[in-house]
Amino acid sequence: MIIKSYKRWLIICFMSILLIGSFHHIISKKIEFVTYSNGNLRIQDYAYHIIMVNSFWFDGFGNIYKPYFQQQALSAYVGSKIHAVMPLGITPIALLVWFPFAYVARFSMALSYTIWMTISIVTLINALWSFGRLFFQNRNSSILSITLSLITLFSATTFFAIILGQTSVLAAGLLIYLICLLYKKANEPTSYNFLIFSLLVFILGMKPTYIILCLGLLIIYGMWREALYSILIVFVFLIGITPLLTLGWVPSYLNLLRMYSHGEFPAFYASAIVPETMNIFRSAFRNILSDNIAGLISNFVTYSVYICVVGLSLLSKIKKKPIYQLFFSRMTREQLVVLFIASYLLFAPYAGGYEDILFLPVFITVSLYGNTPPLTNYKSITLTCILFVILLHNIFPPDKPLWLFWILKTIILGSMVIFCRYPSKKRVR
Repeated sequence: MIIKSYKRWLIICFMSILLIGSFHHIISKKIEFVTYSNGNLRIQDYAYHIIMVNSFWFDGFGNIYKPYFQQQALSAYVGSKIHAVMPLGITPIALLVWFPFAYVARFSMALSYTIWMTISIVTLINALWSFGRLFFQNRNSSILSITLSLITLFSATTFFAIILGQTSVLAAGLLIYLICLLYKKANEPTSYNFLIFSLLVFILGMKPTYIILCLGLLIIYGMWREALYSILIVFVFLIGITPLLTLGWVPSYLNLLRMYSHGEFPAFYASAIVPETMNIFRSAFRNILSDNIAGLISNFVTYSVYICVVGLSLLSKIKKKPIYQLFFSRMTREQLVVLFIASYLLFAPYAGGYEDILFLPVFITVSLYGNTPPLTNYKSITLTCILFVILLHNIFPPDKPLWLFWILKTIILGSMVIFCRYPSKKRVR
């Protein structure tokens, strides 16, 4: 038996190396990470971020959130003066997470990208595998949400997220893994080390939106201690790296977040913002309500949802009652989870189409806790068709009615909230 197991692992390792090698070969031939000619610069998202991280670690520490730092780093890389740059939404945590990838990129950007996306894809697949085991162990019947998950996984949205090297692929996997951990923790007496949750929060802390989603999930399920420990670890790291970034990074980064929130980007950032590629409220209604009003509504709704989620979770902790038993609330925890993620997908200040891969954590939540109609039901067929259209958002012409795509997105996310409206009898509340 031991020999057979050893041979099996050898075969798996050999096939994995073969697949990764093939992936790297295709990437090296098909993707142009950075091209510069006649004053025109085209750069892949991952490559841009890695160039900044590389410049920080190996060309001299400094405030990476200053436009001057970004311009200097990019100019040094292409060998010509560059003025137009992209705003850096990543946090200083990304500097640590991407350090080894930045080092590899000094020799080969294609190899760096291959390793990064391999880890991201494997994390996502492993998280889906963990979910699959839970799903079939509990003999759930939410075939609709499984179907929607498969459509999302093999969609153009996921493909473009991979091609661009986006963090959303890794984030989707880690959020699914967190949802599975929370499910098992609620149904099994086994205790989990808080370090597992802290590690998930820390890695997702590469972007502020992801860390908010992660902390929100912990708070909804009453894991206040884990959330507080995670925040403490993040703060300790930020304090430790501040001498390398210089104190100026704090106001610079806060100013950058303000730009995202208000949409007031200076000229050297403007070319990197393409609202037509974003299926969010601001992009959908900016030409109808004006960008300022659409941005104001987006911020108001987002902050209101965050405050309500934290408030209900805190009151549930104080009253020692499930959220759906509070006298003014008829929402289950699972509805709050879906609503929390949906508020980001619908009302984020700026979120590219590749962020729609975060439909996966929503569908996984519904699969574990929800009550969906049969796959042959007209509602299921309609939602399946709607999802197809949403995920093809960026394939349609630029002059498409963005408000229509946003409404369709609202319909499918609203349906997921409704499917989780009854507390699961399988869960320990």
